[in-house]
Amino acid sequence: MYVLDEKLGRRKFLKVAGTGAAVAAASAGAAGCTSVGSREHALAIDLAGAKQWGRGAGEWVASCCNMCGGQSGIMVHVVNGVVEKIEPNHWNPNNYSNISTDFFNGYTEEYGCAEGGALCPKGNAGIVQLYDPDRVKRPLKRTNPDKSVGADPMWKEISWDQALDEIAAKMKALRDAGEAHKLIWFSEDHSFTHIQQDFCKLYGTPNYSNHSNLCDVARKASFRAVMGDERPLADFVQSKYIVLFGWNPTSAIKWVYLPRILTRAIERGARLVVVDPYLSDTAVKAHEWLAVRPSTDGALALAMGHVIIRDGLYDKGFVAKWTTGFEEYAAYVKDKTPEWAEKITSIKAKTIERIARDLATTKPALVDVWSGPGQHSNGVQGGRAVAALNALIGSYDRPGTMIIPDKRGNKHAEVHPDDTAAATLKQPRFDELTKYPLGHGSGVYTHSFTNLAEGKGPYQPKMGVIIFQNVMMSVPGNQTIAKALAKLETLVVIDTMLSETAMMADYVLPGTTYLERYDLNSHWVTWPVLGLRQPVVQPLFGQPAEYEVVATLGRRLGLKDRDGKEFFRNGPLSGEPIQNLTAWYEDYLSNELKHGAPKLTLAELKALPGAVWVDRKGTRFEKYAEALKPQQLKDAFFEGDPKAEGTAIYEDQKGKRIGTVIGGKPVRGFMTRSGRVEFSSKWLAEKTDANGKPVDPLPVYEPREWQPSKDYPLYLINWKEASHTHTRTQNNPWLLEIKPENPLTINPATAARLELADGQAVWVESPYGRVRARVKVTTRIHPEVVGLQHGFGHTALGRLARGRGTTDSPLRPTKSDPLSGQAMHKEACVRIVKV
Repeated sequence: MYVLDEKLGRRKFLKVAGTGAAVAAASAGAAGCTSVGSREHALAIDLAGAKQWGRGAGEWVASCCNMCGGQSGIMVHVVNGVVEKIEPNHWNPNNYSNISTDFFNGYTEEYGCAEGGALCPKGNAGIVQLYDPDRVKRPLKRTNPDKSVGADPMWKEISWDQALDEIAAKMKALRDAGEAHKLIWFSEDHSFTHIQQDFCKLYGTPNYSNHSNLCDVARKASFRAVMGDERPLADFVQSKYIVLFGWNPTSAIKWVYLPRILTRAIERGARLVVVDPYLSDTAVKAHEWLAVRPSTDGALALAMGHVIIRDGLYDKGFVAKWTTGFEEYAAYVKDKTPEWAEKITSIKAKTIERIARDLATTKPALVDVWSGPGQHSNGVQGGRAVAALNALIGSYDRPGTMIIPDKRGNKHAEVHPDDTAAATLKQPRFDELTKYPLGHGSGVYTHSFTNLAEGKGPYQPKMGVIIFQNVMMSVPGNQTIAKALAKLETLVVIDTMLSETAMMADYVLPGTTYLERYDLNSHWVTWPVLGLRQPVVQPLFGQPAEYEVVATLGRRLGLKDRDGKEFFRNGPLSGEPIQNLTAWYEDYLSNELKHGAPKLTLAELKALPGAVWVDRKGTRFEKYAEALKPQQLKDAFFEGDPKAEGTAIYEDQKGKRIGTVIGGKPVRGFMTRSGRVEFSSKWLAEKTDANGKPVDPLPVYEPREWQPSKDYPLYLINWKEASHTHTRTQNNPWLLEIKPENPLTINPATAARLELADGQAVWVESPYGRVRARVKVTTRIHPEVVGLQHGFGHTALGRLARGRGTTDSPLRPTKSDPLSGQAMHKEACVRIVKV
């Protein structure tokens, strides 16, 4: 349980004697949560008021946020069944640091981390998301067959039983006809994804996709190709020289610990260089802002590599032992001089020379790249060029560099489909993911919707399920998305709000907010940490949580595994029938915890301080050099001579790769094809991209496909800030006070040439569409570029969101980069016309 220490002004964790009592105390917050909504009340400011509503009243429930994908730890104050306040969870490393020594320095079980955790504006505003009066409260059924944009769906409220019966019947008809593969399913990538994957597999569709390919799969592809891990993490706090390409960690805040560790690094003497066309919040804090032309980051990285090799500043020991392809890379960058890069990037050659030398001679140093450069058609190769810089200076998995995360957490138990499902699972994915040589398991949204809209692909889907996604605004080219969704015979949307996507649906089911449901969060820090999201109040409208809807559909369909057992009726851990849907899902989560790294049950996790499991062994460095353990080698399979350099090692003949023979010893190495960091990946030369073009094994620079022209002379980019999450939060009044709209940012020189004034209304036009915007004149953006914050311009969602700001989705085609399938949110060229 958690009590307030009045002297320190912080909550204190008290372990109740006996496991059962501890679990009961940890669960107490949710026990009385029977309210169906927030009740306004005058708060007395005397001692009686403090006793009734103050920080010592009610219960504090530990959980995890989901206002964005960062999954911060939170403490939720619940009084009389109403959420009164949300604060940071000081026991969760995700709120403080991604390096264990930094987190444990001053940590106590009673109070958590030394300085207290942090929470961003969105996390603080989660209460308003819960109690938004515009939330969907009951199942809705469309009665108007017209699915054109703007058409009134003529909703009819129906019961939950009717909604689930009708949806299950349509799914059953597809499956009985041998067409289960014609169900396509889209979900958010951080929320109850495992049970959705299980449903799709047992039902028989290969077409489960999630949000990742709208976000950072280009970065994933770049780093995976170079060093074998999709998401290395920057150890800012121990670094002395940091170069960031197109990333804004102090405001976009992928994880809430990022602003602390980056600013702490600067306080400790680190130098920060930010490469970005826009002067972001992070760039403001940097020692140097390099205003680069969009999509030319790869050329800049190659020129830096040229300088480092030319001047002999690379880490010769690391390069010799732990990399491959250096000679080919060195030959390629020989003519990629700073002068060459200046013409492409607009960054002065002398600046490139200085930054490259400082990077190579300051230890430790790191280079990172995210979605800014990645969401272009040349983003993957540009990202590979950036990742190669870390290889040159030996900046992988050492303190102060790019760390390979030890991401052990809950374990998703594999399900085995019955023969009926197995037959349709053999069908190809509708998004033709295999065309993308560095594609990601999340799929390719743009390819799915383009195929559907144009009647292309291996077959035509008939039914779609979209959970917690607003694809009408989050995917480029919403005209194509609307056409695609209208072609489905049945579309089911589960969401808390009537979004633009929900307005295209045949059925809308009320979703839950993160304060009303469970999830397990294996946090993105460098050592194993797992936080619990748990209901702090019951769903306000009596609706089942999304995972309960999935389980209910599975039961109505009678989905079985290959052993003939009804998967959604029997507890995965207990093996016994469980009728109650919440209890069944709790057993499901306990199964993942018991078979994963924590080795706990759900009840035991709830009882831990902050409801978070933290591996006390902490961050390990230079894991690539670790010798494989005897127990690993006992059943290991060597793909070749066990003593030959470079022989790959697998856990068994059918298992995953666990290491490589390097220096005559079986070590972990890097999880690339070669077992080393790859400046050049020869295996890529055997591939073609989604356009049929051969893939270069080197991180080559080629201009992106869409370049400015006489008719459309300006680059258009977008970005994210801490004030809002994608297209989700523009109906939240607290966040609208911070950021009420998204003006179009224009450089003063550009504005003067176009005779535009600050605040003026303009049309932004591309070959694909036209949107209205309000001008913001500022020196914070490159003269050849205009840009705005992503997420505004709603025509639905709620009364506050509708008609506010500008969406740029209509200005782009529905396309992805041809290597990874990353949606190209930042590849557009426009002209500005006065209204």
